[in-house]
Amino acid sequence: MPTVEKKRKWFFLFLVVAAITIMGFSRQSFAGEAAASQFYLVSVGVGDADLITLRAINTIKASDVIICGKNTEKELAEYLSGKTIIDGSGSAWRTYRNACDRIDDPEKKARCLKGKESRKKLISEIRAAIADGKTVSVIGSGDLLIYGGPYHWYQREFADLNPKVIPGISCFNAANAAIGKEIMSGGGAVLTTLRGIDKLAGSHPTMVIFTMFTEFEKLVEKLKSYYPPETPIAVVFHAGYKEKEHVVKGRLNTILKETKDMKFPFEHLVYVGNFMDENRQRR
Repeated sequence: MPTVEKKRKWFFLFLVVAAITIMGFSRQSFAGEAAASQFYLVSVGVGDADLITLRAINTIKASDVIICGKNTEKELAEYLSGKTIIDGSGSAWRTYRNACDRIDDPEKKARCLKGKESRKKLISEIRAAIADGKTVSVIGSGDLLIYGGPYHWYQREFADLNPKVIPGISCFNAANAAIGKEIMSGGGAVLTTLRGIDKLAGSHPTMVIFTMFTEFEKLVEKLKSYYPPETPIAVVFHAGYKEKEHVVKGRLNTILKETKDMKFPFEHLVYVGNFMDENRQRR
């Protein structure tokens, strides 16, 4: 029979082993929680809120802190319950890397300085959340990295955090669906802006033009200098919005008549190329 002293020794040894084991599990758990902290750039799609992807929804659900604009917060309210919401207005990033002190115009300088302060505050809040082991997601619509915007600025500023990009339905995808044609049937397609046309239009490729604030008449005149006048062209307005989406089709020598007196919204893409010609022979 073991003596009382031996029993005490074994009991003490058991307590030591148990304590070490618990500490080990605690450290592993803490390390796991720390590793879970992540910085995401999440696209929630373009147009109506129901175009959001399942991956985007799951990423938002797993996030502690959300950076977004007021409209996005309202549209995705069902996914944001219980989250810390920080206003991520893109205006704070428009003066990123601008030297405010070199701006002579008082109003522009004031806007630059205001944006700089807003950006400084946002950067501080994001880094504090990450340091606290939280997962942070910046959410926005459409093409996060096709046409600039604040998202490439987030990538630069937070490069050390290795931000992960969650793709979404882009205006390009939505506009393709609205056109209803296989854009590659013309032998290939290029995505560009007004500035890229001169470099790319020589071989008459199918072009998808991200217009932004481009004057449509100016764009058509430029295209006419490279393409035959009967080349098909289409304008997709409000791609991805069920109630507002519509397409106007024509040819380079008729489209200005088709769109006469129309007010062009910010959300429109232009397609030009023979892939839209119903009478053409497929290659």
